[in-house]
Amino acid sequence: MRIAVHSGLTMRGTIEGVVGEVRKVAEFGLAGYWAPMLTGHDTLTAFAVAGREVPGVELGTAVVPMPLRPPFALAQQVATVQEVLKGRLALGVGPSHEALVRDAFGLEWTPPIAATRWYVERLSAVMDGRDGRGVAVAGDPTPILLGAVNPAMAALAAEVAAGVVTWSAGPRTIAEVIRPALRARSAGSPFRVVAALPVAVTGDVAGTREHVDRRLGANDRFPSYRKVLRREGVDGVADLAIVGSPDEVGRRLDAFAESGVTDFAAHVLAASAADAERTWEFLAARAAAPAQY
Repeated sequence: MRIAVHSGLTMRGTIEGVVGEVRKVAEFGLAGYWAPMLTGHDTLTAFAVAGREVPGVELGTAVVPMPLRPPFALAQQVATVQEVLKGRLALGVGPSHEALVRDAFGLEWTPPIAATRWYVERLSAVMDGRDGRGVAVAGDPTPILLGAVNPAMAALAAEVAAGVVTWSAGPRTIAEVIRPALRARSAGSPFRVVAALPVAVTGDVAGTREHVDRRLGANDRFPSYRKVLRREGVDGVADLAIVGSPDEVGRRLDAFAESGVTDFAAHVLAASAADAERTWEFLAARAAAPAQY
C-alpha cells in the first residue's frame, strides 16, 4: 500500500503553501499528494504550478465536482496540466452533494448515478480523442477515479473508471462496498483504491479528535457521508480518524492495507505543530518500510 498525503490547503491556503507541501511530500519520500477542489483555489491550476516546481510527485484531485466543469472544459484543463506534469496527474471526479450543487454552485441537481455515467463516458471520449474534436492528451490516458463510498457508485466505478477515492470511510466500507463491486471487472484489470482520512501520531487522542471535529465535522451532515459513517459504526469523521501512538496508527493502516486499499492518503491534522511533524515522520518511515501486503 502506497502512502500519500491528502490536504485541504488548496481550499484555504496559498499557492506557495501548496508548493511547499508538495515539496515536503517529495522530501519525505511519500507517494503522492491528493487535494479536493471546492472553495479557494482551482486545484488543477495549483497542481500545474506545484508540479512544475517539484518533479516526481503524483498529484491527484480528490475530487473535482463534476457540476463545476463540463466534460469538454475539464478535458482541456486536464490536457494542459498533464502536459506540465508529464503524466503525473490522477483525476478524481464526483457528483458532489445535492446541498452544495443547489446552494453553493447555484445549479440543478440531477440523479447522480446516471449523471456520473454520462459524464465519465463523455470525458473519456474527449480526453482520448474519440469525439473527433482533438483534445486528446499525448502519452498515456489520464486515469479517472470516482469519489465513491456507497454501493451504486462503487459498482459504476468498477465499470467505467480506473479506481475510487474515498473520504470518511474505513476498512469496513472497503471490504463490504468497494471490493464486492470489483468482482465484475475482468481478471487482472488494474483498479486503484485511494482512501483518505485524518491521521495524527499523538498522545492527546481526545484533544486531537476534538480538533478534527472542529475542522472537518461539518462535512458529516451530507447524506452520502452519513450512510458510510453509520456503516462504520461511528458518529463522525473525528471518530474514524486514525489517531494515537505510532503502534496504534500503524495497526489502523495495516487494516486498510489488508482490506485492499492500494493508496492511503493521510490528511495530517494534529492539534500541535510537534504532533504534525511527528505524523509526517511516521508516514515517511512507513512509506520506506518493506511492503507486507
